[in-house]
Amino acid sequence: MKPGKLRKPILIILLLTLLWAGCQKKDEAQLIRENLENLVRIAEKRDRDRVLSYLSPDYVDFQGRDLRETAELVDYYFKNYSGIVIHLLDFTTSLNGDWAQVEADVLLSSGPLEALRKLVGLAGEFYRFDFHFKKEGQEWKISYSAWRKIESGSLLPGSETILKKLFPEMF
Repeated sequence: MKPGKLRKPILIILLLTLLWAGCQKKDEAQLIRENLENLVRIAEKRDRDRVLSYLSPDYVDFQGRDLRETAELVDYYFKNYSGIVIHLLDFTTSLNGDWAQVEADVLLSSGPLEALRKLVGLAGEFYRFDFHFKKEGQEWKISYSAWRKIESGSLLPGSETILKKLFPEMF
């Protein structure tokens, strides 16, 4: 076969492969990741109602706060902490049908001087979040969450890579 004749079938196969890949449905873990990334952006913008829209109506946290009490907690943080900055680091997802469990590392800081923090080496505080998601219709909603402060040595494996990109001088 001549080289010119070989090119056309290869190009067609390549084009079909690209079209097929582009039409693939996102998997559930990707949808959950996008949910968390969107939630982070919305929280940084201090949009209380949209933050709460990511929670299931039967949401409860590790201290027994329901949706109403969580709304009060969100109001408190938005009122008392300016310039909330949230960096979603590494996380793991375990799926089981319409349920998912997510363990996520988060770097939290607040205040209007985030750029100065980076310069002087103050990154913020690390937290480990444990989320339970359940699928309600076509959406993944958070039905439970717990969080605790952790040291940098306890971060999930991929978190350090992300931190090196965010703060190259520090990590």
